Amino acid sequence: MPSSLHPTLAAWFTARFGAPTPAQAATLPHILAGRSVLLSSPTGTGKTLAAFLGVFDHLQRLHEADALPARGIVAVYVSPLRALAYDLQKNLHAPLAELGWSHLRVAARTGDTSAKDRAAQKKKPPHILVTTPESLTLLLSQPAWAPALASVRFLLVDELHALAENKRGSLLSLAAERLEAMTSAKSPLTRIGLSATVSPLPELARFLAGPGRRCEIVEILPTADRPAQLAVFSPLAKHPYPAAGYTATRVLRELARELLHHRTTLVFSNTRSGAESIGLRLKQLLPELAAQIEVHHASLDRAVRLEVEDRLKRGGLRAVVCSTSLELGIDIGSIDLVVMVSAPKGVARALQRLGRSGHAPGQTARGLLVATNINDLAECPATVRLMRERALEPLRLPENPADVHAQHLVGIAVFADTTPDEAYALVRRAHPFATLSRELFDRVLHYLRGGGRSLEKAYTPLFGKVTLDAEGRLALPSPRVARDFYQNVGTISSEAHVTVRLGRRNLGTVEEGFLKGLRPGDVFVLNARCVRLVSTTLLTAKVAAADGALRPCRAGTRTRCRSRAASRRRSCDYGPRWRLG
Repeated sequence: MPSSLHPTLAAWFTARFGAPTPAQAATLPHILAGRSVLLSSPTGTGKTLAAFLGVFDHLQRLHEADALPARGIVAVYVSPLRALAYDLQKNLHAPLAELGWSHLRVAARTGDTSAKDRAAQKKKPPHILVTTPESLTLLLSQPAWAPALASVRFLLVDELHALAENKRGSLLSLAAERLEAMTSAKSPLTRIGLSATVSPLPELARFLAGPGRRCEIVEILPTADRPAQLAVFSPLAKHPYPAAGYTATRVLRELARELLHHRTTLVFSNTRSGAESIGLRLKQLLPELAAQIEVHHASLDRAVRLEVEDRLKRGGLRAVVCSTSLELGIDIGSIDLVVMVSAPKGVARALQRLGRSGHAPGQTARGLLVATNINDLAECPATVRLMRERALEPLRLPENPADVHAQHLVGIAVFADTTPDEAYALVRRAHPFATLSRELFDRVLHYLRGGGRSLEKAYTPLFGKVTLDAEGRLALPSPRVARDFYQNVGTISSEAHVTVRLGRRNLGTVEEGFLKGLRPGDVFVLNARCVRLVSTTLLTAKVAAADGALRPCRAGTRTRCRSRAASRRRSCDYGPRWRLG
């Protein structure tokens, strides 16, 4: 460990882990020196701890110098997933308890955070805040949080590659610049980016740090002590594909055999409905293991997801079928085999999924790509070959997404202390907006002031989101705009959702459009179990267990509901039919 690390922290690390991993040894000196750094390293090499060792060191030295802010945040950790934020908060408490540093507070602020916890956080902010891009944008747009955010010294972004290529990353990039503007009078932010597999790294480093700022790059490549075994399964072993080009039964029976031969298997599907279908069918094919097979995706209730994660980490499950929710760095313990049903549509994504197995130095990562149709039969072997060569797709970053910077202009206007010129300069400091022209900026601002050329003539009071006060500063025309902004911030579009409730327990949510197509008595699949719709209210659908309502498939047949749907001669899908974009 570096000699400059706090002695108590260094002694704890040595006793707990022995020697640091290459990722930790190469990254920690940069963080201790206050330099921004991007760490790209395979899953299971200690990236998260490499980042937080420097944060712990800084916090403890502030405490010993009696300079630890009583009502201020020092480090903000941003996760692309709410589940990842919860997992990290849980894992940070353990080392702090072992160190005896209970004076360092950690809390999560996401869409899952209760109103009671939010109020407590506002009254006494944590020293380490675990959050998401959307929640961070909300906090930055609330004047009551400005004093707490003014003391932030570290900005940590986990799974940076999962954010950089979409508008959520652009939202985060602008949030980082607004956070920097709040704290730059004292010291610049130390930005720490963690990524598993991505290329090119210099472009991602510029995205993390912003134009003109320096960012160190640490890249740890896979080594011989972390071997990988990759294979492709094809149903063409004995018989060709049927004329329709798809044979789910054969694939699922082979997948069931793999589950029997491995202690823990993680199965990835490219859709949530696919995860529900596979989970249900595996339970039917392996009734003796049905209680140890679960599904995991973002439409399930938070309590359901956390229970699955905890059981998986404790070794209480034989298989979990998921969409993309377990693709990132959630700590799920030891996985023997990763199965990808259908090609994952990207080499970097496939490597990310593969890294969930053998999640420790020296263990073997085992992956199986399952070709489900003729196209997959060509794509899966090609993906495996590119994975072995580590031929990663280059990053494609969004450029000047107008909807994102329009949202931030409304958030800035809440404070009524920024002119359009100052706002333009701030937006340009974010990498996705480095080439933003003043003309485009003014067009977006003009749209926000009245809704566009057509609407502003008669409907500016209704559609106007931003105005200029007497001193030429951005301001809000009414409190209603702030309320609408707080309720709708973000870049993930979705339809209205209805909560599905089984007895006293929430199973998850389904889209309102899906529920409108059902009648009481119809059966559908959620949480890899059959449920029968009992009644619906405005925001809740009550269901009852309908175990056995779907008959196991025989080769060449379809499953049908033993319900009113069957009486109407309507086939029941394997899983929810709502849109899963």
